Amino acid sequence: MKKTNYNLTMMLTILVSLLIGSCSTLNNENFCDNITCENEGTCIDGTCDCPAGFIGETCSQIDVNQIQILLDNGSLPLELINNGVPIDSFYGKTYQGGLIFYLTAEGTGMVAATEDQSTEAEWGCFGNDIINLSNVTNFPVEAEDGARIGDGAANTDAILAACNTNGTAAKLCRDLGEEWFLPSRDELSLMYTNLKDNKDLGGFASVFYWSSTEFSLSNAWFHDFFADDQFIMNKSNGYRVRAARAF
Repeated sequence: MKKTNYNLTMMLTILVSLLIGSCSTLNNENFCDNITCENEGTCIDGTCDCPAGFIGETCSQIDVNQIQILLDNGSLPLELINNGVPIDSFYGKTYQGGLIFYLTAEGTGMVAATEDQSTEAEWGCFGNDIINLSNVTNFPVEAEDGARIGDGAANTDAILAACNTNGTAAKLCRDLGEEWFLPSRDELSLMYTNLKDNKDLGGFASVFYWSSTEFSLSNAWFHDFFADDQFIMNKSNGYRVRAARAF
């Protein structure tokens, strides 16, 4: 009867077990040793599990379909722009209490209030040619002082210094907070283009909205949110109001 070398068999068995264990460790536990997941991603079995808003093998790319989540989590527009997010991807996103309708490459911009402040408010100040408020008499061909992007806040300050009447367009906007204002003619045009016209966002009605741009002591400019046009009308007329604020 053939004898088996018991000690040799045991040694081979132990060696095989050690080798299998080592391979198992390499296969299951060390896949993530040379992988670095960015943006707080987590490596699981050699693959990066990316948080919402990021994609790619190492979570290094921004998911342009998740911009709202990134803004909600504290990302600044400038950070996202610098990482390749197109500016028009921001329009309609909620930020600082409103909907983004204007954004620069430097990360500054404006938001519109999420709803109208009135459906039928007077512009106010009828018969009052407001001091420090330019009279804009040309139809929208080129930017004029008082009608430009960035003029809305100063226009609102000037209007309220002259006639701070409850229920008027500028006062309704400022009632939301000191940073809110009645948008200028050009700001209102961007609000129409980047929210209502292109994306049908913001719940705008297809009617007239007051701007803070004055024409004369009796008239001011409004934007037609149906035909995308701008005209002047008597300050005592009742039109819709939508506030804006800068960031």
